[in-house]
Amino acid sequence: MSSPALETDRAILRPLLPTDAPALGTAMRDSNGTETITFDPPARTADEGTERALARIEEFAKHWDRHGFGIFGAFDRQTELLVGYCGFRHIEEFDNDVHLSTMVDRPYWSGGLASEIIRRNLEYVFLERDFDIVYTATKEFDGPSVQITKRFGFNREDDRTLRQWSVCYYNLSREEFLARHVAYLKQRLLDLNTGRAAQ
Repeated sequence: MSSPALETDRAILRPLLPTDAPALGTAMRDSNGTETITFDPPARTADEGTERALARIEEFAKHWDRHGFGIFGAFDRQTELLVGYCGFRHIEEFDNDVHLSTMVDRPYWSGGLASEIIRRNLEYVFLERDFDIVYTATKEFDGPSVQITKRFGFNREDDRTLRQWSVCYYNLSREEFLARHVAYLKQRLLDLNTGRAAQ
Protein backbone atom coordinates (compact mmCIF):
# COMPACT_ATOMS: atom_id res chain seq x y z
CA MET A 1 0.00 0.00 0.00
CA SER A 2 1.47 3.33 -1.02
CA SER A 3 1.84 5.96 1.67
CA PRO A 4 -0.09 9.20 1.15
CA ALA A 5 1.19 12.75 1.25
CA LEU A 6 -0.82 15.45 2.97
CA GLU A 7 -0.66 19.23 2.82
CA THR A 8 -1.46 22.18 5.06
CA ASP A 9 -1.18 25.88 4.33
CA ARG A 10 2.44 25.88 5.49
CA ALA A 11 3.62 22.27 5.49
CA ILE A 12 3.97 19.12 3.42
CA LEU A 13 3.47 15.83 5.26
CA ARG A 14 4.97 12.59 3.94
CA PRO A 15 6.52 9.45 5.43
CA LEU A 16 10.11 9.94 6.51
CA LEU A 17 12.94 8.49 4.44
CA PRO A 18 16.45 7.39 5.50
CA THR A 19 17.81 10.52 3.81
CA ASP A 20 15.87 12.59 6.36
CA ALA A 21 17.87 11.08 9.24
CA PRO A 22 20.51 13.85 9.62
CA ALA A 23 17.83 16.56 9.88
CA LEU A 24 15.71 14.49 12.26
CA GLY A 25 18.82 13.63 14.25
CA THR A 26 19.55 17.33 14.74
CA ALA A 27 16.09 17.84 16.22
CA MET A 28 16.53 14.78 18.45
CA ARG A 29 19.66 16.35 19.97
CA ASP A 30 17.45 19.03 21.55
CA SER A 31 16.39 18.00 25.05
CA ASN A 32 13.24 20.09 24.66
CA GLY A 33 12.38 18.81 21.19
CA THR A 34 11.86 15.13 21.95
CA GLU A 35 8.55 13.40 21.43
CA THR A 36 5.68 13.87 23.87
CA ILE A 37 6.18 10.57 25.72
CA THR A 38 9.83 9.84 24.98
CA PHE A 39 11.98 9.91 28.10
CA ASP A 40 15.34 9.12 26.53
CA PRO A 41 18.07 11.74 27.03
CA PRO A 42 18.95 13.85 23.97
CA ALA A 43 21.57 12.55 21.55
CA ARG A 44 25.04 13.84 22.44
CA THR A 45 26.57 14.07 18.97
CA ALA A 46 25.45 14.50 15.37
CA ASP A 47 26.37 10.89 14.59
CA GLU A 48 24.39 9.60 17.56
CA GLY A 49 21.44 11.77 16.56
CA THR A 50 21.50 10.42 13.00
CA GLU A 51 21.79 6.84 14.27
CA ARG A 52 18.78 7.26 16.54
CA ALA A 53 16.84 8.98 13.77
CA LEU A 54 17.50 6.10 11.35
CA ALA A 55 16.18 3.64 13.93
CA ARG A 56 13.08 5.79 14.46
CA ILE A 57 12.49 6.12 10.71
CA GLU A 58 12.80 2.35 10.26
CA GLU A 59 10.31 1.81 13.09
CA PHE A 60 7.88 4.23 11.46
CA ALA A 61 8.28 2.57 8.04
CA LYS A 62 7.49 -0.87 9.49
CA HIS A 63 4.33 0.53 11.05
CA TRP A 64 3.24 1.95 7.66
CA ASP A 65 3.84 -1.45 6.04
CA ARG A 66 1.89 -3.36 8.71
CA HIS A 67 -1.03 -1.03 9.25
CA GLY A 68 -1.36 1.30 6.26
CA PHE A 69 -1.14 4.44 8.40
CA GLY A 70 1.55 5.99 10.51
CA ILE A 71 3.85 8.89 11.19
CA PHE A 72 4.38 11.67 8.66
CA GLY A 73 7.47 13.81 8.43
CA ALA A 74 6.48 17.48 8.36
CA PHE A 75 8.35 19.84 6.03
CA ASP A 76 8.13 23.59 5.59
CA ARG A 77 6.44 24.30 2.25
CA GLN A 78 8.73 27.22 1.41
CA THR A 79 12.12 26.01 2.61
CA GLU A 80 11.50 22.22 2.44
CA LEU A 81 13.27 21.97 5.80
CA LEU A 82 12.18 19.36 8.34
CA VAL A 83 9.76 20.77 10.90
CA GLY A 84 9.31 17.53 12.83
CA TYR A 85 6.88 14.64 12.59
CA CYS A 86 3.29 13.90 13.45
CA GLY A 87 0.88 11.04 12.95
CA PHE A 88 -0.75 8.02 14.52
CA ARG A 89 0.63 4.65 15.51
CA HIS A 90 -0.11 1.74 17.80
CA ILE A 91 1.62 1.98 21.18
CA GLU A 92 2.26 -1.49 22.58
CA GLU A 93 2.71 -0.28 26.16
CA PHE A 94 -0.81 1.19 26.03
CA ASP A 95 -2.71 -1.90 24.85
CA ASN A 96 -1.93 -1.06 21.20
CA ASP A 97 -4.19 2.00 21.32
CA VAL A 98 -3.78 4.24 18.26
CA HIS A 99 -1.80 7.23 19.51
CA LEU A 100 -1.06 10.69 18.25
CA SER A 101 2.74 11.08 18.24
CA THR A 102 4.22 14.51 17.62
CA MET A 103 7.66 16.10 17.61
CA VAL A 104 8.18 19.68 16.44
CA ASP A 105 11.66 21.19 16.29
CA ARG A 106 12.33 24.25 18.45
CA PRO A 107 12.45 26.90 15.65
CA TYR A 108 8.82 26.08 14.78
CA TRP A 109 7.27 26.18 18.24
CA SER A 110 5.54 29.55 17.79
CA GLY A 111 2.97 30.63 15.21
CA GLY A 112 0.54 27.72 15.44
CA LEU A 113 2.33 25.43 12.99
CA ALA A 114 2.19 22.44 15.34
CA SER A 115 -1.58 22.85 15.68
CA GLU A 116 -1.91 23.09 11.90
CA ILE A 117 -0.01 19.84 11.41
CA ILE A 118 -1.91 18.03 14.15
CA ARG A 119 -5.27 19.18 12.74
CA ARG A 120 -4.40 17.80 9.30
CA ASN A 121 -3.51 14.44 10.85
CA LEU A 122 -6.79 14.38 12.77
CA GLU A 123 -8.67 15.13 9.54
CA TYR A 124 -6.82 12.25 7.91
CA VAL A 125 -7.65 9.61 10.52
CA PHE A 126 -11.23 10.69 11.17
CA LEU A 127 -12.41 11.93 7.76
CA GLU A 128 -10.33 9.83 5.35
CA ARG A 129 -9.68 6.66 7.38
CA ASP A 130 -12.89 6.57 9.47
CA PHE A 131 -11.24 5.88 12.81
CA ASP A 132 -13.69 5.88 15.73
CA ILE A 133 -11.31 6.99 18.48
CA VAL A 134 -7.66 7.93 18.98
CA TYR A 135 -5.50 8.53 22.03
CA THR A 136 -2.54 10.54 23.17
CA ALA A 137 -0.38 10.85 26.26
CA THR A 138 1.69 13.71 27.61
CA LYS A 139 4.12 14.30 30.40
CA GLU A 140 2.27 16.15 33.14
CA PHE A 141 4.88 18.92 33.19
CA ASP A 142 4.80 19.42 29.40
CA GLY A 143 2.60 22.52 29.31
CA PRO A 144 2.46 23.03 25.51
CA SER A 145 1.45 19.41 24.87
CA VAL A 146 -1.26 19.58 27.54
CA GLN A 147 -2.60 22.77 25.93
CA ILE A 148 -2.71 21.06 22.53
CA THR A 149 -4.86 18.25 23.93
CA LYS A 150 -7.27 20.82 25.36
CA ARG A 151 -7.40 22.77 22.09
CA PHE A 152 -8.53 19.74 20.12
CA GLY A 153 -10.95 18.45 22.73
CA PHE A 154 -9.11 15.37 23.98
CA ASN A 155 -10.76 13.94 27.10
CA ARG A 156 -8.50 13.05 29.99
CA GLU A 157 -8.68 9.50 31.34
CA ASP A 158 -6.98 8.06 34.40
CA ASP A 159 -3.23 8.65 34.34
CA ARG A 160 -1.01 5.77 33.27
CA THR A 161 2.59 4.77 33.80
CA LEU A 162 5.22 4.48 31.10
CA ARG A 163 8.77 3.48 32.00
CA GLN A 164 8.15 4.43 35.65
CA TRP A 165 6.87 7.88 34.64
CA SER A 166 3.29 8.97 35.27
CA VAL A 167 1.72 10.33 32.07
CA CYS A 168 -1.56 12.08 31.36
CA TYR A 169 -3.73 9.90 29.12
CA TYR A 170 -6.40 11.23 26.73
CA ASN A 171 -8.91 10.06 24.13
CA LEU A 172 -10.69 11.83 21.28
CA SER A 173 -13.70 10.34 19.50
CA ARG A 174 -14.67 11.05 15.91
CA GLU A 175 -17.93 12.62 17.07
CA GLU A 176 -16.14 15.02 19.40
CA PHE A 177 -13.60 15.92 16.74
CA LEU A 178 -16.26 16.54 14.09
CA ALA A 179 -18.30 18.79 16.38
CA ARG A 180 -15.27 20.94 17.13
CA HIS A 181 -14.00 20.79 13.56
CA VAL A 182 -17.25 22.16 12.13
CA ALA A 183 -17.02 25.07 14.56
CA TYR A 184 -13.39 25.61 13.56
CA LEU A 185 -14.25 25.66 9.84
CA LYS A 186 -17.07 28.13 10.40
CA GLN A 187 -14.72 30.41 12.31
CA ARG A 188 -12.04 30.05 9.65
CA LEU A 189 -14.50 31.09 6.93
CA LEU A 190 -15.54 34.07 9.03
CA ASP A 191 -11.91 35.04 9.61
CA LEU A 192 -11.07 34.72 5.91
CA ASN A 193 -14.04 36.91 5.03
CA THR A 194 -12.85 39.55 7.47
CA GLY A 195 -9.21 39.31 6.45
CA ARG A 196 -7.94 37.40 9.48
CA ALA A 197 -6.47 33.90 9.79
CA ALA A 198 -7.77 31.30 12.24
CA GLN A 199 -5.21 29.11 13.98
